[in-house]
Amino acid sequence: MSLEGKNVKNKIQLILQWMKSHSLILKLIFFGSVLVFVANQVANIANGMSWQDILETMDKQNHLTIVLMTLFGLLGVLPMLLYDWVTLRVLEKQGKPKMPRQEFFLAAWITNTINNLAGFGGVVGASLRANFYGKQADRKKVLATVSKVAVFMITGLSVWSLFTFVDVFFIQTESIFRSYWIWLLGGSFVAPVIFFFAYLKRRTLFSEFYPKGLVGLFFASFGQWTGALTVFLLIGKLMGINVSLHSIYPMFIVATLIGMLTMVPGGMGTFDVLMILGMSQLAVRQDVAVVWLLYYRLFYYVVPFLTGILLFITHTGVKVNRFLDNIPRLFFQKVAHIILVSAVYFAGIMMVLLSTITNLSAISRLFQILLPFSFNFLDQTLNLLVGFLLLGLARGLAMKVKKAYLPTITLLIFGILNTITRTLSWELILVYVLILLAVWLARKEFYRKKFVYSWGAIAFDACLFGFLFVVYAIAGYHSGQFWVGRMTANNFILFPSDEVWFSGLVGLGISLLALVALYQYLSTATEELGTELEAERLDQLIDQYGGTASSHYLQLSGYKYFYYQEGSKDQVVFGYQVKGNKCFVLGDPIGNPAMWRTATKSFLKKADCLGYQLAFYKVSEKYVVMLHEVGFRFVKVGEAGIADLTIADVPWLNQQLEYQRLTNEGYHFTWYDEIPEELLATLGEVSHAWLNGETEKHFSVGRFDKEYVKTSGVGVVRKDQQVVGFVTAQPMTQTQAGYDLLRVLPGEPVALSDYLLANLFVVYQKQGYLEANLGLAPLANVGETDFSFIQEKMMNIVYNYGNFFYAFQTTYERKSRYVSRWEGRYFAYMKGSNFVFATLQLFILIGRGKGKNPSLAQEVLTEL
Repeated sequence: MSLEGKNVKNKIQLILQWMKSHSLILKLIFFGSVLVFVANQVANIANGMSWQDILETMDKQNHLTIVLMTLFGLLGVLPMLLYDWVTLRVLEKQGKPKMPRQEFFLAAWITNTINNLAGFGGVVGASLRANFYGKQADRKKVLATVSKVAVFMITGLSVWSLFTFVDVFFIQTESIFRSYWIWLLGGSFVAPVIFFFAYLKRRTLFSEFYPKGLVGLFFASFGQWTGALTVFLLIGKLMGINVSLHSIYPMFIVATLIGMLTMVPGGMGTFDVLMILGMSQLAVRQDVAVVWLLYYRLFYYVVPFLTGILLFITHTGVKVNRFLDNIPRLFFQKVAHIILVSAVYFAGIMMVLLSTITNLSAISRLFQILLPFSFNFLDQTLNLLVGFLLLGLARGLAMKVKKAYLPTITLLIFGILNTITRTLSWELILVYVLILLAVWLARKEFYRKKFVYSWGAIAFDACLFGFLFVVYAIAGYHSGQFWVGRMTANNFILFPSDEVWFSGLVGLGISLLALVALYQYLSTATEELGTELEAERLDQLIDQYGGTASSHYLQLSGYKYFYYQEGSKDQVVFGYQVKGNKCFVLGDPIGNPAMWRTATKSFLKKADCLGYQLAFYKVSEKYVVMLHEVGFRFVKVGEAGIADLTIADVPWLNQQLEYQRLTNEGYHFTWYDEIPEELLATLGEVSHAWLNGETEKHFSVGRFDKEYVKTSGVGVVRKDQQVVGFVTAQPMTQTQAGYDLLRVLPGEPVALSDYLLANLFVVYQKQGYLEANLGLAPLANVGETDFSFIQEKMMNIVYNYGNFFYAFQTTYERKSRYVSRWEGRYFAYMKGSNFVFATLQLFILIGRGKGKNPSLAQEVLTEL
């Protein structure tokens, strides 16, 4: 090489080195000059038009046009997914496991839609692809593959440059864009250069791509730019712009090429300025050109980008959700559920009010703000019908009933479409989109198979419907009148005539019938929670694992039974009765103690699925702690007295003068292990006399039923060969027994009850029992300290001052003479339950049958 050649080479190297060391400054100068150019041109364009012109042009587009633009924009992005298909095939050759099709489509859509708007020279796309496809693969290889793919993204645009160059110079010979020939010619050489370079490196750098991968990348790039051009031209066509699309596409290719050089995402700024200037030469008004480009940016870039961001957040949220053990999903699910229920209640209430007060906006400024976001049909009856159905569905949604979900979606979509077709508002659409999003997010909240009304729900709905009915009645009373006053500002707010009010009243009746039918539909389910009494099945568990203090009562009719099984074998059973939406379980479970926790969870889950809440009455301290651990609150309801039968000398038998006195007066006790049939009628007469006209109770205590009484032994006391009292045994465990029915004829000595108990305990001693259970002393030792819970302190007040309806203190004192120790008994209710309602339901359940002539209110409460 000559000396002169070496000098030239050295100078070139020095220049390159200088440019490299000052690359940041050069880039800033380049981008600055681009920004100055763009800003200058934007200022000139802005001077030649007004925002009013732009808004008028946008207002000319109808709803269908907007929908089609959105659809075309989304379809235009699809060809770019081929980049990811090629990338994945190459990575699979390198050993990456095959990716599921759904996961691939999700990753490809997210990557390309985000990269399309915010690509920054492909950096974002490369990062996203490395993140999605880098699992179970060498990250360096993934980044290398993704970087190679980015090289070919401009090849399709290069081919379009060649087509355009040929078209402009040989077909459209009078095209005004021939002055850009240098850009088109230069762009035409990019694809051949890239593919020639790839051919040279076919055995090294691009060995995994050659040849099918290169073909795929070319079609991906060509499809990308063809899609962009097609979307742009179709938007112009849908806008009805009077210009030849064939004559304008060369400017699109030129502006895209120049925009690519700026490395700004989508050529934003440079591309738009060049397009506006180019379209001005084709007699397209600047305001029309701006709207055209705005729609192009919106539907080809922004809308797909938003879908990609939404999917990316969802995809990332799934990972975060798994990491945080599902807590974020549950949080958003519950928030969405609250929003949905509130929205449906709001829609229902507003529709009913609109049917009642025709000019609702005249009442206050608040209604003027809220009315645009409510549904409103032209027909008054339809308004009432849909309004009440929405209120009924809102109750079902609040109770998380699965059957309420689809009808709600149907009504919401019906109302939304009706409203949007009559009043188009972007604010309204946004609100409705958020509501539908809440519907989708809350979808897994609805799991219950049936609707069961709780007392709290009944109280709320009674107030709500009562208020709406009162408003309607008042509106009817004032129909045709004008309320003049400060509030209404002389506006007409009620019905214009009695006929309209009466027509609405008919609609109200139809709505109520539809509401009843809806509740019937929601509350119907084929699956039952428990079964009826199967004596052999219950006795088998009692014989195998022993009974409880309440197990004997479960042989009475009126109870339901939930059996927990493992391997088709009964392990545990719960006996309960239903009041409202609560299943009141009596006592501890019967069965395998090792399975109590598992069985309780299973019972709780199934009851919840069918719309019921569990409550446990008279449970032991051991079991109530277990219930607390699975989500129950509890209060103490009293203490059960336990008498020790192991002592040699029974003090209450040998040292009580009353016992000796009754014996001397001719009273004598007889024990029957099995009751003679002929004795049942006599015992029935004693029981009837003891009830004194009252009816038997049906929960937590025994009652005189011939079949029930025959299941245990009975002790009978006679005087002068006449039965004057009896006591029935209550089998519990192998070491403990109690008494069930203790009844004597009116007029007999009070001490006769003690006489029966004393003799019964002697029988138990002879039978080998170690303890006698004297049953519950209600509210004994409950809430006695200043630090007790408020619920228990209220019970303590009842215990001290409630003797006028039950002898709490007397019961405790009479049992105390026998008791060796006291064991607490508890009432447990679910944490979401209202304690007042739960306690009232329990009292009604326990007191059912008490009293001779129950009031109408008592009968209603008993049925609820």
